[in-house]
Amino acid sequence: MRRRFARRNKKQGKIIIITSICLLLVMTAGYSAFSTHINITAKGNILKQDRVIQSWGRYSNEDFHTDYYRENIVSATFLDNNNVPDNATESWNVSEDKNHGGVMAWVIQNSEDNTKYDLYIGANKGVIANDDSSYLFSNFRTVENINFNDNFDTNQATNMQNMFWNCTSLTTLDLSSFDTRNVTNMYAMFSMWNANPDEIAHNNLISIIFGDNFITSNVTNMRSMFAGLEKLQSLDLSTFDTSNVTNMFHMFLECQSLTELNLCSFNTSKVTDMKRMFGNTFKLTGVYVGPNWITSQVDTTGIFGNSGVSSVTTGQC
Repeated sequence: MRRRFARRNKKQGKIIIITSICLLLVMTAGYSAFSTHINITAKGNILKQDRVIQSWGRYSNEDFHTDYYRENIVSATFLDNNNVPDNATESWNVSEDKNHGGVMAWVIQNSEDNTKYDLYIGANKGVIANDDSSYLFSNFRTVENINFNDNFDTNQATNMQNMFWNCTSLTTLDLSSFDTRNVTNMYAMFSMWNANPDEIAHNNLISIIFGDNFITSNVTNMRSMFAGLEKLQSLDLSTFDTSNVTNMFHMFLECQSLTELNLCSFNTSKVTDMKRMFGNTFKLTGVYVGPNWITSQVDTTGIFGNSGVSSVTTGQC
């Protein structure tokens, strides 16, 4: 009897030991997989942050944002690599994270005019726009073309204030690759209107191309957005959702070549300021709006001052 009981205890002891070993192996494997997952995820986030370009302010005076380069850069091109070539005149680390930076910018002498420069901005797999993308090309008066080449991811940007302000040499601006679904501020984004309310900067911009992902549903500020674009002949705003916009002050001021504006998609239920919205639009013959054009709570002082029209047209959308 005792011998049988001892054999049973010994057998149970072996089962417990084997079970414990198996459980330990499973836990170890699970921890290893979990650790691997954590490491991969963290590494991915770091790599993504490596591609984020820094932000600049209105009065920045560093890297290619010096007055000298603002007056001498004739083109800007975004690349999917950060390999600075040997013939670069100057280069800079323009990453938001300088310690793990992967965004480089450099200038090369222009082949047609060696007193001018071509700017290149690149990161592996393309550049990611900063959350604050305001003033990115502000006051680059000699830049004639900006080539984004699907290498500028704007998905996380929220602020595009003055992004292309006073780019007086641009003729066409192709933003078909822009995703602006998170942007809240487009104040003076394309404006050529100077601080002096009676002065505009003579400019050449005749076309702005918006793509399907140029989404404005979260934008609250469109103040002076297109102000001063004296040569702009047409503007397709059919996809604009303005349901959260509160400020349209000077929005189309001094758009002297526009003959009509289709604003049928505009919802102005939250707008409080439309002062001089269409001021000095001498050639404008029609502004067409839909049922969501609501101005009962809006300051419309001088909204059509010196304009070719005196009121909006309804019922034709």
